[in-house]
Amino acid sequence: MLRNQLSAAVRNAAEKLGYTFFEGFGYRMNEKNINFPAAWWCPPKIRSVRGRNEGIVVYRVELILMSANKKYDEVAKNQLWDEMEEHALKIYSDIVDEQGVFCTDNITLTPAECSLTRQSELSLKAEFDVKMSFIYV
Repeated sequence: MLRNQLSAAVRNAAEKLGYTFFEGFGYRMNEKNINFPAAWWCPPKIRSVRGRNEGIVVYRVELILMSANKKYDEVAKNQLWDEMEEHALKIYSDIVDEQGVFCTDNITLTPAECSLTRQSELSLKAEFDVKMSFIYV
């Protein structure tokens, strides 16, 4: 259930910024027609759990923001990556307001110009930890 809450929080934050949201394993990106700008959510990994019936679970999130590559020059590419970095940081900070999300931590942002799909996009991979509280009765 926490995984679904986290996915919904990231989806809401990304869609507020104008991204079309997709979910799935990274190797499945080529199976879909992707509308840009797009956010691709990979299934999160549990890094740690503290507590048994109540406590904190830490997920490692991988979110890839993508934009159509219109054969930009280097200056335009860097401007687009700057914009995607701002959006990734906004998503990272906005999900803390969602129910169950305790905090976000350890973000890394990596730009890429090699295409992940057949549609020749520019992308930025955001990886970060999300701590969520849980209670099981």
